[in-house]
Amino acid sequence: MKPTAMHSVTLCVVLLLLVACTMNSLAQSTAAPTGPVVTQTASQMRPSDQMFYWHEEARELHSMAMHTEQEAELVLKQQSGPTTEEFVKRMRSFAYRLHEAAKYADAQAQQMEQNISPHRIERLYSKQ
Repeated sequence: MKPTAMHSVTLCVVLLLLVACTMNSLAQSTAAPTGPVVTQTASQMRPSDQMFYWHEEARELHSMAMHTEQEAELVLKQQSGPTTEEFVKRMRSFAYRLHEAAKYADAQAQQMEQNISPHRIERLYSKQ
């Protein structure tokens, strides 16, 4: 798969989780939080492509987490009540999981970067 296809798959999974979280905002949650929502890259990709893929994933996930946190604050300011507080709590929890997934993606990018020679990395970044 190309990096863009993997990126789309990851974003779809994250968006589906956001929709599920939103739709179940009134229900009580007894499930423990799961690990990062990040798909594995295809082993056929070059290490440099994998590195850029994971950097982009991390950037997107951090952005989504910050957006979710901002939305939670807006909802809390505009509506008050126990159901709103529960919904905001769930949104913050989701933002936390997005940040954790972004940390995982950052770690993957760093791991891929270790598999690339310093000279090659210098050339890759100079092309951007």
